[in-house]
Amino acid sequence: MNGSVTTMIIEILTGKFDIPQEEVARTTVFEDLAVDSLALLEMSLLLEKRLGVSIAEGVLNAQQSVDEAARAVEALGAPATAGTTV
Repeated sequence: MNGSVTTMIIEILTGKFDIPQEEVARTTVFEDLAVDSLALLEMSLLLEKRLGVSIAEGVLNAQQSVDEAARAVEALGAPATAGTTV
């Protein structure tokens, strides 16, 4: 199934971190979900594995929205859509 980086991030938040789907939107800020730096590091590693890009520590931060984080990852060379799911 094809999915955008935004969709992958939402799937990680709702699947891996058990955040209710109704609390997560493209404009949701990680800090508002109590997603801390350790969780963001784990998310970075999951995205690296699925997208084949290197995400340095700090690229994702608690003040970003889901969309802002997706754009930051895409700027590193990740495809806007990917053929794997999270």
